[in-house]
Amino acid sequence: MQIKEVSEKTGFSKDTLRWYEKIGLIKLDRKSRTENNYRNYSQQILKRLFLIRQMKSFGFSLDEVEDLLVLEEINEMNCPSVLGIVEPKLKMIEEKITDLQNLRSKLIEAKKKCSGNCIELFEEKVNS
Repeated sequence: MQIKEVSEKTGFSKDTLRWYEKIGLIKLDRKSRTENNYRNYSQQILKRLFLIRQMKSFGFSLDEVEDLLVLEEINEMNCPSVLGIVEPKLKMIEEKITDLQNLRSKLIEAKKKCSGNCIELFEEKVNS
């Protein structure tokens, strides 16, 4: 399968596919290229790309995706290993949710107080 078809199937742009190859998330050996140097993607690589897309949809960074893929490659993608990556991600998300809820509360309060010149809502009160 050539890059255009893989791009259409996975939703990744051609540039993204090339980038993933460059950084080692997907590996194409010399046999995976045609005489004119076109990339020829196997079903295994396509499956890996769908796995990468799914991991990214869970909010994992490319570094975290790489860590998870390494676990898969060495047959260590078991619950304790994966949870070592998932739990910090969950903690970070929970902290972001708390921060966003606090920000939401501040904005709701500011909205209630707004009448006329709202610049006062954003100015810090200075005790003199």
